[in-house]
Amino acid sequence: MIERLEPRIQNYAWGSHTVLAALTGRNGPTVAPEAELWMGAHEAAPAGIAGSTLDRVIAADPVGVLGAACAQRFGGRLPFLLKVLAPERALSIQCHPNAQQAIDAPSGTYGDRWPKPEALIAVTDYEIFVGLRPYAETAAFLRSLNLSRMDAVLAHCDVAPQPAQALLASLLQTSDDARATLVAEVVDAIGEHSDTDTTVAAVLRIAQQFPGDIGLVVLLTMVHRILRPGDYVFLPAGVLHAYVRGTCVEILANSDNIVRAGLTPKAINIEELLRIVDVDQAMVPQQGTGDRVHSFPAQTQHFQLHVVGGGAGPVALPGAGAPRIALALDDEVTVSSAEGSVVLAPGQSCFLDAGADGVTATGPGRLYLAAVPAEVVTV
Repeated sequence: MIERLEPRIQNYAWGSHTVLAALTGRNGPTVAPEAELWMGAHEAAPAGIAGSTLDRVIAADPVGVLGAACAQRFGGRLPFLLKVLAPERALSIQCHPNAQQAIDAPSGTYGDRWPKPEALIAVTDYEIFVGLRPYAETAAFLRSLNLSRMDAVLAHCDVAPQPAQALLASLLQTSDDARATLVAEVVDAIGEHSDTDTTVAAVLRIAQQFPGDIGLVVLLTMVHRILRPGDYVFLPAGVLHAYVRGTCVEILANSDNIVRAGLTPKAINIEELLRIVDVDQAMVPQQGTGDRVHSFPAQTQHFQLHVVGGGAGPVALPGAGAPRIALALDDEVTVSSAEGSVVLAPGQSCFLDAGADGVTATGPGRLYLAAVPAEVVTV
């Protein structure tokens, strides 16, 4: 089966009024900000397909649609969710649990018991904060601000068994009265560095969106990156991150489990975030391997992302024997098999079930292909 999908647009305050509209061939600016384009079977916003929704199609025949191995491994659910993200304002500082953490959490903390690793590939320049800087580097910068309140916090953290974890906890657990003063002092002090430090410049820009938020100080402890088009970053569960602006394709386990710590009007859960956060993992942008088909490392059982370059001749798509979702972005792509073909204009996508064999792509556009790792299919 190769069937065209009807993605679902998510309207969040941090989204763009133009990017997703242009991508999907609609006039902009839109009345409401459009933040995410969802292509998958998550119960919160399943994609439309053949007069139904993808979650219903899978539920009616999980083995036939997902393949026996995938259906058994993931309990009859599509294991991944594909998105296009278009932030114009900073997203919350957040992280996601692994499977055991989701199971162990107090009732009501999460919507399901799935882990939520995720990965993204930049479509435009894409600005993010991801992971924590080495503690010594962070402490040296914060001490250079010559703020007595901050120096007192650092003196406590210096002797802690895990200084980076202690600093994060100290900042997030600062009392309401002390928080306002600390944030104001730090934001004022870092202004002297704004011309030479891109991290500081980003934090000052975000401060205009979230004045007084302790998340502004937390950002100074994180790694700031501007990804270039084609850069890929994998984020295991537990990695602290905040997306700032740009356009990316994101793939993640089919879960909406999230814990927020700042830069948001939504509920935050400091206790849970400190329980699940991993302060030691360093995220480094990667490039895919391969010629016309660029495959990115499969670092989770739930998904693998491939990018297929344009070309006049057909190229075989990886991932046979399991479900796949194909997305065209910048130009037309024809996805074909013996069963037929679907022509995808920019912004359009299609679903390939486990029985779709010998599938090829032809055309000038790039194709983003969400699949599962080969070892999942063969087990």
